[in-house]
Amino acid sequence: MKRIIRTLCAAAMVVTLAACGGGGDGGEPAPQQAPSSESESTAPANSLEEIIQRAQADFVETSQKLLDEQEKVFSEVGDGYEDYLANIDMIQAWYELSISETEALGERAVEYGREYYKAVVDNVDVTDDRELDKATEEFYDTVYEDAYDDYYDAIYEDAYDEMYDTYYDGIIHDAYDTTPYDEWSDTSSDAYEAYSDARSDVYEAISDGRSDVYSDYSDVRSAFYSNDFDVEGIFAPVQTNEGGKESDAAEPVADSSEDGAVDASAVDPTFKETMDGYEAFFGEYVEFMRAYEADPTSVELIGQYSDLMTRYTETINALGEIDEDSLTPADAAYYAEVTARIYEMLAEVGQ
Repeated sequence: MKRIIRTLCAAAMVVTLAACGGGGDGGEPAPQQAPSSESESTAPANSLEEIIQRAQADFVETSQKLLDEQEKVFSEVGDGYEDYLANIDMIQAWYELSISETEALGERAVEYGREYYKAVVDNVDVTDDRELDKATEEFYDTVYEDAYDDYYDAIYEDAYDEMYDTYYDGIIHDAYDTTPYDEWSDTSSDAYEAYSDARSDVYEAISDGRSDVYSDYSDVRSAFYSNDFDVEGIFAPVQTNEGGKESDAAEPVADSSEDGAVDASAVDPTFKETMDGYEAFFGEYVEFMRAYEADPTSVELIGQYSDLMTRYTETINALGEIDEDSLTPADAAYYAEVTARIYEMLAEVGQ
């Protein structure tokens, strides 16, 4: 659990650093290796391991497909300015492919997750809280964290850095002295806009995909802690009743309070205090980021960033003192509730 908390905190700090400026240093992306067929064949079909292997392979294969297509673009477009002008459509087609493939990958990641959680119920002793937690968290660790991190590095970082270095900062930059300025300026602006828009769309697709995977993970954990193991019901689509209000197709997960929140009286006071402090920190963080977006040159806000990092360190230290094995079902349910709210706050900042 602490690994998840640290991931959320790290994500917030990445958003802050990105807002303050930054970028990649380029470099050629290393080819990714898909899981071997021998490894895939050792896991029984529809087992937990087999589902995870399919998800991992999908991420690697999608990434490699985009890198292979990128190499074709580099080869076919050529190295000269006139070659670039004649093949702009080919470059744009790769941008569009990277967006559509990333969006489709996100949809498949959700499908893998839901298939996996059903398999958890079928293959794990749901009365063993520790084994249930371990199995549920395995998909989060391998897909939300590892697979998406690798994909982000390979495509959003490395592949797009290659496009930037090759065309905008390469061929077009080199044509400055040999091309009429008005023509060069328009070409340069168009190239950067196409690159920037596509990269932003890929980032949004990755962010949305991860958000969906995390949302399912959080919903499942909350339901499991409430002894609700109807996975299909958990993910049932929202229906509209005759009055026009939304209602879940499935029966709501049982809770110990009328408003659906975890009964705070059942949560360990020390644990609750720590989690409440953690949530309060991110509430302040969101307000800080909104203010910074409105006035990124504010000296006062830049000075507050140091205090924000101090609070970050204090929060992590407090969380590090929690004994994961000592959490009761009520503590774990409260944890899931708080982290879900925190993730929603971070998603607002990232929009």
